[in-house]
Amino acid sequence: MKSLFEIQAESGQLWLDISAQLDAATKAGADALAAAQATAKEAADKASADSATAKAASDAALADANAARDKAASELAAMTAQDQKHAAALLAALDWTAIDAEYADLQAKLAANSAKYDAARASLATLAAAINAPFADREAAAKAARVKELEAQLAAAVEKVEAKK
Repeated sequence: MKSLFEIQAESGQLWLDISAQLDAATKAGADALAAAQATAKEAADKASADSATAKAASDAALADANAARDKAASELAAMTAQDQKHAAALLAALDWTAIDAEYADLQAKLAANSAKYDAARASLATLAAAINAPFADREAAAKAARVKELEAQLAAAVEKVEAKK
C-alpha cells in the first residue's frame, strides 16, 4: 500500500487541485455561516433595542407618576397649619381610587413590557438556533459529498499511476 506522500507525489497537480477545491469549499461554507449569524444578530439587536425602548418609556411614565405623588406630599408637608386645613379639604375631594388605579395600570404596563422583552430575547435565541441548525446540516452534507467526490478522483488518479507502472 502506498503512503499519502507517495500518492501526492504521483498525482502531482491533481492533488493540489483537490486541496485547493477543499479549501475553497471550506471558506465558502464559513463565509455563508458568518453571514447568516450576522443577520440573526442584527435581528436580535433590533428586537432588544425595541424592547428596551418600550421598557424605558414605561419606566419614565411610572417615574413621572411617582414624582407627582411625591411632590404633592412634600408640598403638603411644607404648608402652614391653616393651609394644611384647606389642603386637607382638597385632598379629601380627590379621587384616590382613580389615582391608585392609574398607578396600578402603569405597574401592569411595566410588567407586560418586561415580559415582552424577555419573550423577544427568547424568540430571537430560537430564531438563531433555527437559522444555524439547517445550515450546519447542509454544510456538513455538502462537505461529505465533496470529500467522497475528491476521494473518487484521487482513487482514479492512483489507478492511472499504478496502471502506468
